[in-house]
Amino acid sequence: MSAKQLSPEEQKQFDELLKNGIQIPPRPSILAEIEKLLNSAGNNTNAIAKLIGQDTGLCAVVFKVVNSPFYGLSRPVDNISKALVVLGINQVVNIVKGIALRQAIGGQEAVYEKFWERSGDIAALSSIIAGKVISACNISPDQAYMAGLFHECGVPILMQRFPGYCKAFRLGEGNNWPDFREEDRRFNTDHTVVGFLVARHWNLPDFVCQAVRFHHDRLHVDHSALTLVSILQMARHLYHKISGLAETQWYEMRDQVLQELGLGLDGLTEFEEEIVDIFRQEN
Repeated sequence: MSAKQLSPEEQKQFDELLKNGIQIPPRPSILAEIEKLLNSAGNNTNAIAKLIGQDTGLCAVVFKVVNSPFYGLSRPVDNISKALVVLGINQVVNIVKGIALRQAIGGQEAVYEKFWERSGDIAALSSIIAGKVISACNISPDQAYMAGLFHECGVPILMQRFPGYCKAFRLGEGNNWPDFREEDRRFNTDHTVVGFLVARHWNLPDFVCQAVRFHHDRLHVDHSALTLVSILQMARHLYHKISGLAETQWYEMRDQVLQELGLGLDGLTEFEEEIVDIFRQEN
């Protein structure tokens, strides 16, 4: 499957980014090949396993996940086909996308490693939250994971293009989290638009792309994206709580988020503790 055709407005945004020297990374060929196998007739698990097995880096991460204490397997898995059975195709594809995204965007500096660790944690929290509220929200954990992974991928792209973008964050080697929206204002750019175009170019579902675009703004999204944005905002809140970081948005939108997710204030503390416990078990 080829990358999705951009709308005229999206193409205009894309062209503006190119004029400013901002490059949208191409979708890796392995993702296109996996998508082709998934969309073809028949059971292609063995073909997907063979494809992933050709990349030692991907294999190492897949084995690390499947052999983690969370799955409690009696014997370590050392075969990709078995890992696909234990984890499921969707989760393995998520792992592949996550690694591909990290390889395509960023560099070897500690700041990029910290950034992607944070994105991975928010993605994991989003997935857990989606699983807990799926009966009310109908967002699958793998869709929520993708949104979490991609939601701020525009930031490292802008850091690569503009040396001064998030300068304090870079100098602090990832220990000083900036207000990305303030950085956008300083550089007359928008990390959410960049992230949206990456998500579109990498063939993510439309409502996931919209959630990436509007994860700071709940006013311009359709219902499915609004629900996913709410999951993202809850995940970001819990990440800040776990990390001891100051909240910048949560209390402005908490009530709207809870309403969208079918939660109430009276049970919020218990819900948060349950999500955090699961997250720590998995990590």
